[in-house]
Amino acid sequence: MNNKMYNVLIVDDDQGIREALIELMQPEGYRVSEAATAKEALEKVRTQKFDLILLDIQLPDIEGTKLLAHFQNIMPDSIKIMITGNSTVENTLEALNNGANSYFRKPFNPQDLLETIENKLQERERRERITGKRLEEWVRLRLRRSQSIEYEEFENKASDVLGIFGLNKTQAKIYVALNVLGAASASEVASLTKIRREEVYRTMPDLEKKGLVTSKFENPKRFAAIEPRISLENLADKRIKALEEETIELGLKKGELIAQLENASFRIDEEKSIESLSERDNIQKRLMQLTQKAKRQIEVATLSEDLEAPFLKHLNAALSKTEVKTRLIIDGLELLKKEQDLDNADQLKLS
Repeated sequence: MNNKMYNVLIVDDDQGIREALIELMQPEGYRVSEAATAKEALEKVRTQKFDLILLDIQLPDIEGTKLLAHFQNIMPDSIKIMITGNSTVENTLEALNNGANSYFRKPFNPQDLLETIENKLQERERRERITGKRLEEWVRLRLRRSQSIEYEEFENKASDVLGIFGLNKTQAKIYVALNVLGAASASEVASLTKIRREEVYRTMPDLEKKGLVTSKFENPKRFAAIEPRISLENLADKRIKALEEETIELGLKKGELIAQLENASFRIDEEKSIESLSERDNIQKRLMQLTQKAKRQIEVATLSEDLEAPFLKHLNAALSKTEVKTRLIIDGLELLKKEQDLDNADQLKLS
């Protein structure tokens, strides 16, 4: 930490938390004040300037996110960090939209908190030093550096991993870009990612719903990525839940399919064999052969002049000794019909 002294306000109704934060920060050179309620905190910020405010999201007299909005109106340039033991995507987004610079869940790593505080304060100082033309030059330089080969490799690798979390390529590239750029307009994101500005605008609402991005109400409108430590944890929880539901659904479908396959039963008819005979002797000879060899069904369609009565009696006697289903149609009339096993039928049609 540099030698500059920073004024810090800790707002938490838990005395143990306040004391622990004071013990953590005073040795680092911070001048620390404390408040147990929103009313007490508002009285302090109206009479003293604070560089940093650590704020619990649940207070006895007002919701922490509402108090944060008051702080943003009174001290818009101060660094505000939310601390909570019971966070949701909704209150995380509300806090960030109301001006929070970062967000920590209890219990948190003290060293991570100190590093975040130092980084945020240094970033604020750099921002205050950069104005006008220098700001434009700084943005251009930052964009040029981001567009290097190293960034493209990083973007591709990070986007592939984000795909596991359910993001498509466009969503992943925009989220990665916002993490690199900080608060940025759609045009700046488009310049870095090579994605059309209109597509960037269309994608932002989806990223906000996923808890990855928040919008800043400025002109032009600017967007910022929610810290990966927070957003990816929430996204991972949702993805795990979705996978669990998919696993259950897959198990149910598997059971249904197994039962269907094991109980499947269909009648599959073989293709009919059709044989055309012209001479009477050939017809009678072939019919007698079929009564001995056919296994399923015989269908005969012919003219009366081709079959004589004695032969028909002989044929009928031969067929009565078989398991063959027979249909004999002469001059369009069915004269001989023997119903047998319909599932075991070979078919011969003679004409």
